[in-house]
Amino acid sequence: MPEIGVLLVEDERLLDRVVSDALRTMGVPCETVSCEEEAVRRLTERRYDLVISDLRIQRGSGVNVLRHARTLYPDLPVIVVTAYAADEEVYRALALGVDALLYKPFDIDTLLNTVRALLARRAPTAYAAVQMPTDESRGVCWLEVGALATLRAESHTVLGRALHADEMFLSVRTELLEPPHPTRWVVEWTGSDALYQFEARVIEATAEGGEMLWVLRLPRLIRRIQRRRRPRVPVSGKAFVSVAGRLQRAIEAEVTDLSEGGVCLVLAEPPMRGATLYLEVQGHSETGQLQFQSEGTVRSIVAFTQQGAPRYRVGVQLQRLPADAVQRIRLLHKTRLTRP
Repeated sequence: MPEIGVLLVEDERLLDRVVSDALRTMGVPCETVSCEEEAVRRLTERRYDLVISDLRIQRGSGVNVLRHARTLYPDLPVIVVTAYAADEEVYRALALGVDALLYKPFDIDTLLNTVRALLARRAPTAYAAVQMPTDESRGVCWLEVGALATLRAESHTVLGRALHADEMFLSVRTELLEPPHPTRWVVEWTGSDALYQFEARVIEATAEGGEMLWVLRLPRLIRRIQRRRRPRVPVSGKAFVSVAGRLQRAIEAEVTDLSEGGVCLVLAEPPMRGATLYLEVQGHSETGQLQFQSEGTVRSIVAFTQQGAPRYRVGVQLQRLPADAVQRIRLLHKTRLTRP
């Protein structure tokens, strides 16, 4: 599909199959190649939204694939995977610029979360596609032109890109689908504040240049089906993290935001999804210092690179916060709501 697609460069057949199947399940079209020559040819023929490449492939070099991709498309998001943490090829790849680095074996959920984050980052944000009065939409993240949305039907799940909308209709471009086409789609997208979903009737479905253009009739109401249970507030600081069951000293993490039920950390090494963490947080906010100890569970991981080094944004669900920390978070939220 010309506008949405992932190129996977991997010569391990089992990993190739697992990753490509997982991407297609979440509605992201994926093309797979196993050698440098074929990867370079595909990149020359068309532009992808994302490249996932192993650094060591039997016929060629993943670094050369990355170099060719950067020459053709300097802003193309790239995820690199490797089994070698301290390797010359890793440093060469980081020098060329990668958006995420994952070490094998990696959690497939971490890869998928990273793919979602990178694809969402590429979406332009020019006009609101679901238009509401300004005073009602303040602080709410609606679907925007260029944004990615998932379209679900009984027999299909595809990723689409919003093109245009007015008060009654929404147009979305997806990969080409064989008939019979669905007559209704459930449209779903993730905003920064919540998960949104609505059911839309298909007014028109047109095949154009290897893609489908869908014109959908919007419902009268679009609701949030899942919002964050508690608002997040920005916090700068650090946390000392230890993983339950491991005999090792605590590692240091950066704290980026916090709520009464969770904290977002940036780590140099990824914990396992579902792992229990013991945290000692020392943060600073607009209302003063925040210091507490707590226990939490890893719920999400997104990989990225920062100044040429791999980093992992980890969402941790906290079990319980001390009362003084809860009061400080509530005061910070109130301050942000009421200040000029």
